[in-house]
Amino acid sequence: MTFSKIKTRMRDFVTAARTVIEGDSEGTIAAVGRILNSAFSDPEGLFYLTRHLARLHQVDAALELFERVVGGGIFCYPAMSNDPWLDPVRPRPEFVRLLQTADQRHQVAVREFARLDGNRILGISSRASTV
Repeated sequence: MTFSKIKTRMRDFVTAARTVIEGDSEGTIAAVGRILNSAFSDPEGLFYLTRHLARLHQVDAALELFERVVGGGIFCYPAMSNDPWLDPVRPRPEFVRLLQTADQRHQVAVREFARLDGNRILGISSRASTV
């Protein structure tokens, strides 16, 4: 992987974020498209692109990408369930199904973190973890 490819993807992520905030749908969709047509596959990064597409009411594309996100191992249910940018996809049965999968996987991760004493290992006090 060359530096220029990394640099280009970073530029496209910044462009996608800027243009979605500015209301430039065409610019956002173009930047997201360039990222998706590259070798980029990080599911957390794809989650942000999913949000952009959903915000722009590109529901089918957002749902397709959200499936890759959850399938790729990102299942931060609290963020996914409360993110207002995902509201346009919430009524769709595919989203409901994927969100349920994310919730199930999130609950497993929470239990495993507690079982393995994750707070102690990371040096997180019980007070800090409840804030």
